[in-house]
Amino acid sequence: EKIIIESIRNKTVLRIQDSFVFSKTGDIQNPDHGKNLARLIAGFEALRNITSLVLTHNNLGAEGVLALAKSPILTKLVALHLGSNYLGDEGAKIIAGASSFAAVEDLNLECNGIGAEGAKALACSPYLTHITTLNLVDNKIGDEGAMAIAESDTFANLVYLHLGGNRIKSEAAKQALRESKKLAKLKTLKVF
Repeated sequence: EKIIIESIRNKTVLRIQDSFVFSKTGDIQNPDHGKNLARLIAGFEALRNITSLVLTHNNLGAEGVLALAKSPILTKLVALHLGSNYLGDEGAKIIAGASSFAAVEDLNLECNGIGAEGAKALACSPYLTHITTLNLVDNKIGDEGAMAIAESDTFANLVYLHLGGNRIKSEAAKQALRESKKLAKLKTLKVF
């Protein structure tokens, strides 16, 4: 709890960018570190006013994301950054199905092994409709995931979309993203 309190900025931002912050306690040797951290954060009353949650490189996995998604404390999030946490498609599906993340505007899931199934789940989410910034860099959504995003009603408010390093090979998928009528507000698209 002390490390979490020390990681809060401006009373609204919790930033724990890697598990090494816990090296004093030795907890990083614990293979359940990410899940335990997520459970602690999910139930920690002092975080009730957090609007931005940045938990990167903490090995949360799908189980950790599930704990965050079910939290009765994290109800004011507008920015959610969970990069490099081994979420995979299962974690993306949990995020897509979490009503607790309905106010999120800035979603960063870079480097999480998310494939086409996870991208489709995010693109069809009934809750992620306020997203204006989406970063999925260095995942593996491929052409199929890119097409799902291009055809998404959920992402109608996107202004910034980063899909670099996602194995999007076909020019048709890239063109679908560039010319999508569903992504009419998009100002910045990064796909390579």
